[in-house]
Amino acid sequence: MISRDDLKQAVIFKDLPDHLLDLVITVTTPKAIEEGEQVFKEGEPAGLFYMVQSGAVLIEQDISETTTVTVANLTPGECFGYSSITDEYTFSSSAVCTEASEIIAIDTKKLTTLMEANHTLGYIVHSRLNRIIAQRLIRRTEQFLRALSTHPEIHELQ
Repeated sequence: MISRDDLKQAVIFKDLPDHLLDLVITVTTPKAIEEGEQVFKEGEPAGLFYMVQSGAVLIEQDISETTTVTVANLTPGECFGYSSITDEYTFSSSAVCTEASEIIAIDTKKLTTLMEANHTLGYIVHSRLNRIIAQRLIRRTEQFLRALSTHPEIHELQ
């Protein structure tokens, strides 16, 4: 059983009033994932949103048939699977546990229904989601620019 304190570990649910946390709990499921096991694969249908409760999860993206890049290393309290909340229908990356992990799966269709019925919950969750996605976009842009700056031909373009 997921508790209020479990959900409060995540930035997206931190400081939510208890009555709103109780609503979110109704659409959650605990999952135990073994080391090396995939939570989801890039291109799969996105219907669940996840939170790391214990352990660690890597978010990976294929950039070619032979190359996979790690774009995030997630620890307890961090969420992943945002594609399922943002009306995308497939995951844009893969998630794999790097050690035995406990994660919380959140049914996003049911969460969306809750947020439509309770606008306070919807506003808070979407506001926090926007901040998280903006922070990740900034981090990815910085990663891209660092990688680009080390490319051997970059100075020839000037």
